[in-house]
Amino acid sequence: MEDKKWIVLCIIGGLLMLISSVVGSVSFYALVFAEASKRLGPETTLILSIILMIFTIVALGGGISVIIGAILVSREKIGLGKFIIGLGAGMGLIGLIILLITSLLAGTVLAVTSGLINGSYGFLGVVITIIARLKLKKV
Repeated sequence: MEDKKWIVLCIIGGLLMLISSVVGSVSFYALVFAEASKRLGPETTLILSIILMIFTIVALGGGISVIIGAILVSREKIGLGKFIIGLGAGMGLIGLIILLITSLLAGTVLAVTSGLINGSYGFLGVVITIIARLKLKKV
């Protein structure tokens, strides 16, 4: 398989995300699904709540989700693996942005320094993961 180096890079990115505790938030999706449930009726509420639960589990996994997605890609489940990698990295990026903003809003030197140090590992992990995910090819 020619994607081995990209799979390894996804795993490294996932590990960096784990080191810096980069996890995501699905509150935006919860808001959109709540509005959709109001408009589409009670039949779709169950389906949307299941989808939201899956998104929440994957997003809260962060680096673990990226590593699981890379393992799935190595097992020839490329579409599902890339989806999980993208969701874990994308939500992790949103969580990282929220961490940096709250560190800056805290205003203390220690909070900003801590946010930047943790953020640098996490940001590097997210960037590596996104680049590697883009390079993964379906056979």
